Amino acid sequence: MLSFIILASLLTSSFMFNSQIDKLKKRIDYIYFGNYIPVLKLHTLEDNFENLITCMRTYKKCDRDPFFKEIKKEWNYYDNAFKGNEERIVVDKISIEVNNSLNYKAKIAQYKDVIKKINFLKQHEKNVAYKKRKAFLKEYTSMKEYLFYNMVILVFISFLFIALIIYSIVKKDNQLKILTKKYKIESITDAMTSLYNRKYFDQIFDNMPFISNANKWNTAFVMLDIDFFKQYNDTYGHDMGDITLKAVANSLKTYFNKDYEYVFRLGGEEFGVILFDIDKETLEECLKDVNKTIESLNIEHKNSKISNIVTISIGAVIYEANSYVSCNRLYKIADESLYLSKQNGRNQYTIYENEGN
Repeated sequence: MLSFIILASLLTSSFMFNSQIDKLKKRIDYIYFGNYIPVLKLHTLEDNFENLITCMRTYKKCDRDPFFKEIKKEWNYYDNAFKGNEERIVVDKISIEVNNSLNYKAKIAQYKDVIKKINFLKQHEKNVAYKKRKAFLKEYTSMKEYLFYNMVILVFISFLFIALIIYSIVKKDNQLKILTKKYKIESITDAMTSLYNRKYFDQIFDNMPFISNANKWNTAFVMLDIDFFKQYNDTYGHDMGDITLKAVANSLKTYFNKDYEYVFRLGGEEFGVILFDIDKETLEECLKDVNKTIESLNIEHKNSKISNIVTISIGAVIYEANSYVSCNRLYKIADESLYLSKQNGRNQYTIYENEGN
């Protein structure tokens, strides 16, 4: 059943792909007709020169500046439009004559000559557009046939691969069941905080570069540590320390609750977070929010050296896809970043980036 579903999907995709090719042809037609926009500009230029000639014949002191300004604007638009190499040679020659005519020394005969050149350009634009479309239609027909035959071959090969995959799945079904039971038996959560435990962290973290590379994601690894937690336990006792650990853990779990976000208890008062598919700006906003979120818990800590409430320090590293930095190196850098946050006054974050350099 699975093979037939996938095969039907491939066939559907092939028909949809062909329809997209037809849409592409229509878009090219729009581009072809869009080539007439420069022609319209040439019509406007011709009208401007005609009006300039009329002005010169009507008034001895014709103010040509408004005409020059409008002609220059319309010509610049036309001149800056895309031109092929051969077109560019033709347009550049005429451009010199147009620009030379934009002065008070020019005579009516010179303007008439420029109008002739503009009419030549109009016909030239139409001829070029027609030739390009004719060449495209020939290439389009050839490409459509090529894609169709390739799609047929692809469907056939895909069917063979699907059959092979299904055979392999059936053959190894018992092995998969055994592995599934094994992973269900193993606990992946920390008993106290209900976060993912260190063992599960090791599994995810060791595969983090592979997952990032496969999906072309940038991934962040974040280490968080409760500031002066030993002093907190000494002051309030370990029972209150456990309550505080749970409160901080719950805040982290609540905040990082989206897909591809994993929160771990690494040990003691230290936590870890892995965030797949994230950029530096988003990470910075997250870490700012986390510092504020923990402060907003308003847990008393009178023996903290930086605040009268519980705070955290954060160190983070961004793994860039396909930078192939080792997991050990990433862990060490995040730990060093955490140390910098503590050294610089705590209750803050430090991000190390550009691992690919």
